[in-house]
Amino acid sequence: MLRKVAFGAGLFGTIVVVLGWIPGISPHAGHERMMFNAFAISAIDDITHGLTALLAFAAALHSERASRLFLVTFGSYYALDATFYLLNGFVNDLPWKDDIMLNLPHVVVSSLMLAAAYGIRPAAPAREPAPALG
Repeated sequence: MLRKVAFGAGLFGTIVVVLGWIPGISPHAGHERMMFNAFAISAIDDITHGLTALLAFAAALHSERASRLFLVTFGSYYALDATFYLLNGFVNDLPWKDDIMLNLPHVVVSSLMLAAAYGIRPAAPAREPAPALG
């Protein structure tokens, strides 16, 4: 399971980098590209997402233990990234709704990575107790 999640993270990171270079999806706005006309994508974003993808693939191909390490490390990294930028929303000049939407992908991705790494699963439906005998 963890290897599949890590591999999926690698695919997701690869897709993010590729989408950042499709002119119809990420048109240039000065030195940055604007993915979906909402997310500013720069070279550092490409490096971060690309490196994340490469390490995710390597972990998934290596072992379950490496996959868990990847998910904990990068899940924590993206969670901190989202936290810092959400808190920055209190002091920048963007509406807070925009800051939330800009950081929502990292909140979701980090939550999924950490949930998988720590084995958080949906609760099983409650069963009725067996009838007492006698």
